[in-house]
Amino acid sequence: QPHHRLLALYREATIVLDSYPAGGDTTTREVIEMGKPLVTLPARLLGGRWTLGYLSNIGLKESTKQALIASSPGEYIDFAVRLGTNDTLREEVEADLRSCSSNLFERKEAVVAWQNMFLEISPYKQCQGFQEEEDRDEL
Repeated sequence: QPHHRLLALYREATIVLDSYPAGGDTTTREVIEMGKPLVTLPARLLGGRWTLGYLSNIGLKESTKQALIASSPGEYIDFAVRLGTNDTLREEVEADLRSCSSNLFERKEAVVAWQNMFLEISPYKQCQGFQEEEDRDEL
């Protein structure tokens, strides 16, 4: 199926359920960007924790995270039903997701962290430091 059809399904969905035990990654980012509530039950391993990571780090209100991140299969079902039937709650969650979604893609601290990591492992920096040591040894 063409990707645009999947995005159209997200647009029409009332809520989206994160798959278990291997949760979304690209799917999660797309759903967040569209401002749709995404209920997740984080698994133990990394593949089932992407959605938890995204929802925890984009600046959502605690109430939004509490409405989306379940800690048991029963909560997962309850959260989905609550968001699907409570228009006021769903609209609040959608508004918070829309207001925070840009943080998923425009995090300056993430850019700085990557920059620092690359500078730390940079062969140029290592060679430059090596050259300075050789220059000191020659004195």
